[in-house]
Amino acid sequence: MDIQPIGNNKIIVGLSRDDMIDLDITYEEMDYSNIETRRVIWTILDTVRRDTGCDIDPSGSLMIEAAPNPKGGCLLMFTVEKGLYTRPGTVISKVNATKIFEFKSIDDLLDLMKQLDRRIEKRLFSLKSKYRIELSTENANEYERILKEYGKFIGKDALTAAATHEYWDEIF
Repeated sequence: MDIQPIGNNKIIVGLSRDDMIDLDITYEEMDYSNIETRRVIWTILDTVRRDTGCDIDPSGSLMIEAAPNPKGGCLLMFTVEKGLYTRPGTVISKVNATKIFEFKSIDDLLDLMKQLDRRIEKRLFSLKSKYRIELSTENANEYERILKEYGKFIGKDALTAAATHEYWDEIF
C-alpha cells in the first residue's frame, strides 16, 4: 500500500494487486453502499492513521475517488472538507508542484533532452511505447515552448503525478 498525503485535506492510496487480494476486494466490487467495501475503506484508513498519523473520519464529510490500475489494484483519493487531523508533532509532506508531459516516441523524448539543461531535476517514465517527463512547475514554465514542441502536456495535479508514479516505470 502506497500512502501519499497531498496537502492538508487529501491522501492518495495506491493499492497493488496483492493489496487488493489481501483486502479481499476487486475494483469492480467497490461500492460504498456495500458493507464489504466499507470494511475495506475502514481498514485502509486505519493503516493511513497508523503509518502517517493522519486521521480521516469516514462518517464526516469525505469524498472518495477510485481509479483502476490496468496491472491490477487501484488508486484511491480521499478528500476531507476541513482538513486532516494529525497527531501532535506529525508532519505531512507536501508533493512539490510539477508538470507532466507525454511523448509518443523515445526519439521525441531524446530530442527534448538535448534542449534541456542537464542540471534540471527531472523524472522520466515509460509505459509500453510512451514516455513521460515530470519537471518542477518552475522548470516546466521556463522550457514550456520546447516541451510542447516535442510532447503533449498531461497535467499538473497531484492525481496525475500519483498515477504516473504508480503505473509508469521510472527510467531516470
